[in-house]
Amino acid sequence: MNVALPPIMISSGFLPTGSLVESLTHLSNEVASVEKLPFVQFRNISTMIRRIKLLSSLFEDIREINSPLPPSSILCLTELFSVIQRVKLLIQGCKDGSSLWGLTQTEFLSNQFHVLVKEMGGALDILPLSLLNLSTDTREQVQLLHRQAKRVDLLVDPRELQKREELLQIMTSNNQMNSRGQGIR
Repeated sequence: MNVALPPIMISSGFLPTGSLVESLTHLSNEVASVEKLPFVQFRNISTMIRRIKLLSSLFEDIREINSPLPPSSILCLTELFSVIQRVKLLIQGCKDGSSLWGLTQTEFLSNQFHVLVKEMGGALDILPLSLLNLSTDTREQVQLLHRQAKRVDLLVDPRELQKREELLQIMTSNNQMNSRGQGIR
């Protein structure tokens, strides 16, 4: 989905808020309201949803202020929109996809979530918090999220790795039994 950026206000060097903030609010609320999480990537998905809920308060504050934004915040918000869109698609893929396939792709999917968190942190690098008229709670939440995103480690759930190993053992044992059964005929 293409997001048209609002026109530049040359006189102040600031950009007006508008459809971008509305789109971010809507998209983050969609992600935050995801229910019935799949067991594959459960920890990564639930953690990512919590992060996006924190960002939702930022978007709500910006929307309520309804004043022009510095250009760097528009760049940050545009990047966050892209990241949240990809998070939504990744979560939807985990929900709609085969759990068996998800288990075989555990490291790949975990890495995708890790990359998105790092991109979120990169976008927050350019957010000029000091120039935004945010509530103290929102400012602190965004600062905390930013620090966490910058130092996050790749999370590959050991339980998923164990389930995958068990699945592969069952498949191997079934394959061996089928091979023996065909040789008796």
